[in-house]
Amino acid sequence: MLVASIISISLVSYLNLSRTTLEVAHRSFLVNSSVNLAELGLEQALYCLNRNQSGGVALATAWDGWTTDSTAHTATRTFPDSGSYQPAPNATATVRVFVANYDLQAGAPTVVSKATIQPGGNAPPMSRYLQVTLARRALWSYGLVGRTRVQLNSNARVDSWDSGSDDSPTTPVTAYAAGVRRDNGSVGTVSAVNGAVGLNSNAEVYGQVNTGGGTVTTLSNARIYGATTPARTNVDASRVNNQFEFTFPPITVPSPPTINTIGGSITGNSTLPNPAIHSPNPADGKYYFSFGIGTNIDLASNKTLRITDSVVLLFNNHAGVPTIHTDSNANIAVTPGKSVEVYTQGDITMDSNNSINIGNEARHFLIYGTSTTTQRITLSSNVVIYGCIYAPNAAFQIDSNCRLYGAIIADTIQMDSNAEFHYDEALGNFGGRGGFRVNQWKELRDAAERTGSPAGANF
Repeated sequence: MLVASIISISLVSYLNLSRTTLEVAHRSFLVNSSVNLAELGLEQALYCLNRNQSGGVALATAWDGWTTDSTAHTATRTFPDSGSYQPAPNATATVRVFVANYDLQAGAPTVVSKATIQPGGNAPPMSRYLQVTLARRALWSYGLVGRTRVQLNSNARVDSWDSGSDDSPTTPVTAYAAGVRRDNGSVGTVSAVNGAVGLNSNAEVYGQVNTGGGTVTTLSNARIYGATTPARTNVDASRVNNQFEFTFPPITVPSPPTINTIGGSITGNSTLPNPAIHSPNPADGKYYFSFGIGTNIDLASNKTLRITDSVVLLFNNHAGVPTIHTDSNANIAVTPGKSVEVYTQGDITMDSNNSINIGNEARHFLIYGTSTTTQRITLSSNVVIYGCIYAPNAAFQIDSNCRLYGAIIADTIQMDSNAEFHYDEALGNFGGRGGFRVNQWKELRDAAERTGSPAGANF
């Protein structure tokens, strides 16, 4: 009898242990399933956004089935529409999704998805919260992108604003000012090395810093922060992302049938185009200018190049040589509403109190660095420019109180000596109504993070 009792107790203990192990394994399986279900909610929201933005589907149609609030700019929905999912026998699940700025009227969209699973029986329910911020897939979706490295020194400043431009002459454009600055001044590099992004000597990013796996170094009171960053916090960890991806597309240099040849360098006061001698390209109405070998734009002190119509400047045989240089107080003045596109293999230097494209929009002054090896683009000493630079193999440097309003993409980027970069968020729409991609993914693990999310604590 004693032996039988011992055997019985052992069997009961073993069965209890097996049942407990099964319950733990079952709950672990459901925990993993809850993440998959939460991501299902994120994908549903992204699908609706891209139906509207990439597919051209009307806003109301794209968000059909959702509860939308055009005043708060939010959309919510519970999946499935009726009943529940069944992730495992006797278990049920629902997914609740919240979208902030679904109509793009108040900034970039943010999506919060909550998956709730009821395991069945007397087990308590479990919930997992995921949050993603989204960004445009357009080339200029980010403000400042370096392929290899980004370094900010000596009071360099990065932030953003939204000019609100849709390229319509009837829509007013908001100029940058301290009162409209925003915390979307994104800085990024695809580099995975240590020190991929460095901030030093009071440099600051009012926005987000992204790397492709590399580390971010901050020294001497450098700051990475946003509007909601707690006081006395120099580096807001929620604004540092090391899963950054960016594609550097090849540059196609245009070759239209109608091109005007520039026979000599432009060094003094000049105007382009001259309708009496220059011909527009019939297909797009732009004036294309080809600079021959040994010719360039080299504006002497106090000289101005005036652009009175949309032009494209082609420097196709200038590898390793200067193509654009502006000296003290030289200016490039572009008639509002007209555009300048520069394609160059060579170097660009703008130096000493230059004004470039002032009074026009950044999207109307584009520099494409076409070198496949090395190239230098330098802004020095109080240069002010509204423009966008895409030069994936160039070393870009801006310093000494220079201010650039627009976007920069280069191989290496260095900012020094009170240089300022202001990203125009309206460039996220440039080149068409591109779709959205995930910019940052994170799980909201505790009550504080959930309360601080756009969905709030009672979501």
